[in-house]
Amino acid sequence: MWTDGGPLRQMRAALRALLPPRAFLRRDREDALFVTNAPAFDPGIRDLPGFLTERRGPLLAVLPDASWVTRVERRCPEPPDGLSASLVRFRGQVPDRENLALFAQGAKLLDAPGATGAAEAEAFDRALRQRAALALRGSCGGGLYAAAVLNARIRQKCMQSKEMNP
Repeated sequence: MWTDGGPLRQMRAALRALLPPRAFLRRDREDALFVTNAPAFDPGIRDLPGFLTERRGPLLAVLPDASWVTRVERRCPEPPDGLSASLVRFRGQVPDRENLALFAQGAKLLDAPGATGAAEAEAFDRALRQRAALALRGSCGGGLYAAAVLNARIRQKCMQSKEMNP
């Protein structure tokens, strides 16, 4: 699906180009995708095209915006599994902040340096299904198809890891 490094690596490269040279860019341990100390080098930095930002003291927390969801949806027009197929109805809808955070969580899991743990993959799958249930009852469904595509890739990665390390 991704021959050019995956969505998280693409997001990291895009962000690097927008940040001051000495600023760090690290994966966030909370619900954002990345965190950076860019405000220490550029106090006026607020808007980063393609991303949503939020100040956390001296740091800036960064989430991907809807354009990244659209990229994943376009890269995978055919649903890779049953869950994705059930969520295809939400493709093209604008995601809310919670769904963007879920999408970011999936991107982080997909790009985990080691094998993604089964517990983490299950937790993500459960969170995705819970958000889907809310969306089917009228909540925001934007971004859920893209998150389901990432979920399918995470599950595939877990299966490959099990095959390599029985």
